[in-house]
Amino acid sequence: MSGVELCVEARLRAGFFELDAAFAARPGVTVLFGPSASGKTLTLRAVAGLERVSDGSIRRDGAVLDAPGAAFVAPRERRTGYAPQDAALWPHRSAREHLSPFCDAARAEELLRVVGLSAHAGRRPARLSGGERQRLALARAVAHGPEVLLLDEPFAALDDAARRAMGDLVRAEAARGAIVLFVTHDREEALRLGDAFVLYDAGRAREGTLDPPPPEG
Repeated sequence: MSGVELCVEARLRAGFFELDAAFAARPGVTVLFGPSASGKTLTLRAVAGLERVSDGSIRRDGAVLDAPGAAFVAPRERRTGYAPQDAALWPHRSAREHLSPFCDAARAEELLRVVGLSAHAGRRPARLSGGERQRLALARAVAHGPEVLLLDEPFAALDDAARRAMGDLVRAEAARGAIVLFVTHDREEALRLGDAFVLYDAGRAREGTLDPPPPEG
């Protein structure tokens, strides 16, 4: 997958909000950074195929995934993995059953170990903590080896140790050759994980650089 490129040059509308996004992402971690309600989640949903562009296009390796007047590629055909903010888990499936549709048993057990859920493999989401649900959502998103991995504040409910461990998993996916679009409000986390940055401001998204936080004191 080393030659894969995702190109977003599109406008999207959601009610009265308009997103104008223009960037290219390549294998590695591209951080989508900016204030709340600036269009980051809308971008992920469009790349996943859950929102339609109103102008421009979303392309992967030159192939159009979505553009007005072009054939629309359905979400299940986009080779993406998506972990939304709310985890969106299936309430009547165990942790193990969340992974089994996407990988073989050995891979599922390994992922449960990596995300620290081996002891809870038989539990349904209602019996998992918020952080455990986030870790399960991340494991499900990577289980099938996606070409594009979409992560919306995936560490928000995690403590520092879990953040580091899940960060290692995200970096491993990037090293495998996946394009990772990673939404975070944490500047230090963005700088630690990011290879490239897309900066959001009032619905406008462009590639840029992210300065380190000022020293304390």
